[in-house]
Amino acid sequence: LSHLVTTRCNCKCETCLWRGLGGDDELTADQITEVYRDAAASGIVLLSLWGGEPLLRPDLAQIVEQANQAGLQVTLITNCALLPERLDALAPHLRAIICSLDAPGPQHDQLRSCPGLYERVTDSIRWARRDWPHLRVMINSVVSRLNADVIPDLVRLATSLRVAIYVNPIETGMMGSDGFVASKESVALPPDPLAAVFAELLHMKSRGWPILNSATYLRYIAEGGTAYRCHARQVYIELRPNGDLMDCLDRSRPVANVRQQRLCHLLKRPEIHRLRMQPTDCHVCRNANVIDCSNVWSLRPEPLLSLLRLYARR
Repeated sequence: LSHLVTTRCNCKCETCLWRGLGGDDELTADQITEVYRDAAASGIVLLSLWGGEPLLRPDLAQIVEQANQAGLQVTLITNCALLPERLDALAPHLRAIICSLDAPGPQHDQLRSCPGLYERVTDSIRWARRDWPHLRVMINSVVSRLNADVIPDLVRLATSLRVAIYVNPIETGMMGSDGFVASKESVALPPDPLAAVFAELLHMKSRGWPILNSATYLRYIAEGGTAYRCHARQVYIELRPNGDLMDCLDRSRPVANVRQQRLCHLLKRPEIHRLRMQPTDCHVCRNANVIDCSNVWSLRPEPLLSLLRLYARR
């Protein structure tokens, strides 16, 4: 379950597609708890909480506690601006924290328009590793024109912090009723420089640097891949802050809403099951969570082994 729990954010990243999307009509903590219980009862195992910035919800500790009690393995994706003060309340109920970091030092603060953010990210990583040994702590970095030259430095920084790192090209837009709308194309890295960045990442991974992307994925981007077999709709379901259940092939039109019908009933509806399971030829997404999960779904050996190694490491 991929839950965009809020689109409110305390950063103003030029690369973001999600900030402010859909307004402030968010599910209450009680409504979210019901959704999570239904998700677990329907066989869903993993929950990814993201935004916006999830920590802008003052009830987030209650939300992750209820998710954990429902039996979900919870991963929190955060910019870490508010994490140092709230880590101790959240950590007992989390399986993993993914910290967003796009450049070393003050450049990260500038990219996110949030002074002091870099120090808060690195402090959060150190304190989480020190005080909560059960947590998997990871970095996620988004590659754009704004930071392409420092991506290898981020890998080295992750190593010094004793965590691993995911690297993803910026998502430039979304599929809608009228096709793909590339609203962030101006900050995307052109194909050749992007391929060069990922070729270097592939080389670094082969030498043992802690890069979580599979070699298959890195090679795909490095070689300018344009097509893959997408299984994203089979792997996860996407929930918006207001309870809309989304189809990634048309994010302009919700499939259903959990305020109107419970998730456990929605997932049993034949038309929703068919929608999730039918093959698709779409391959506009370039991020690792879509492509690597699709490769794992297809039982491709190297991405599958990469995933197993992730779950075996702290």
